[in-house]
Amino acid sequence: MKRASQQEMEAMVASFKSSGLTQRDFCLRENIKLPTFSYWYRKVGAGATAVSSGFTEVSPSLPSGDLEVVYPNGVRIRGIQDLSLLELLVKL
Repeated sequence: MKRASQQEMEAMVASFKSSGLTQRDFCLRENIKLPTFSYWYRKVGAGATAVSSGFTEVSPSLPSGDLEVVYPNGVRIRGIQDLSLLELLVKL
């Protein structure tokens, strides 16, 4: 059996992080032994690319009249003037 290089395992860990699967399911899909993958995940997981949360920092220098919040259900709130209100609406 061929031994995987660190680069191959780093790529595998990055693939796992973006897969949305559990380690067990990912290992079954990729035909990897779970203990081997877990070892490499601990070893290189911190250095692998993290999945973005999808949020962007809002800077007060933006023209506040053009700000809006769009919720997943399609509700839009436009014309927000106060950035503290924007912060509260994003947390809903």
